[in-house]
Amino acid sequence: MRKSISPALLSLLLLASSILFVASFDVEIASSAQNTNSPVPTNKNQNQNETRSITPAPSQQDFSQNTWELPADADKTKNPTMPTTESIAKGKELYLERTKGNCVFCHGETGSGNEANLARLRRKPADLSNKERMTAMTDGELFWKISKGINGIMPAGEKRMTEEERWHVVNYIRTLAKDK
Repeated sequence: MRKSISPALLSLLLLASSILFVASFDVEIASSAQNTNSPVPTNKNQNQNETRSITPAPSQQDFSQNTWELPADADKTKNPTMPTTESIAKGKELYLERTKGNCVFCHGETGSGNEANLARLRRKPADLSNKERMTAMTDGELFWKISKGINGIMPAGEKRMTEEERWHVVNYIRTLAKDK
């Protein structure tokens, strides 16, 4: 035999569930009101001994201060690779090649910066097309910078290119410097 729920019991269950629903809604409203600029707490059940504090999200590492730390003799290193047409062509290939130099990603095809990627970089890359700047650097200094990179800014070329390949890149970079 099947038993049915009496209308009175059904009404009581509906009333209880309605009260629970409304009560949970009121607590949520009180919690929201607590978070407004009101200096008076509206949630009467708040734990008065609560010591939680909001800690800010860790900020990104500041790479703006990362710069070259050249050894004293880096600028004295002589380029053993003559800047022939062949060497410059190899240097260009390495400069553009993603798995090797990939210099183009930051410095762009002309050396003045890759506009498409600037927003993704931590800081603006050096302008390799600036003749005054590039003339002031020796081949040894360029080689060292390409080899070692800057932590968090420019990857070390010595991890992806041979010594000879890095000298070819130096020879190619020299061709990017132009008068303004």
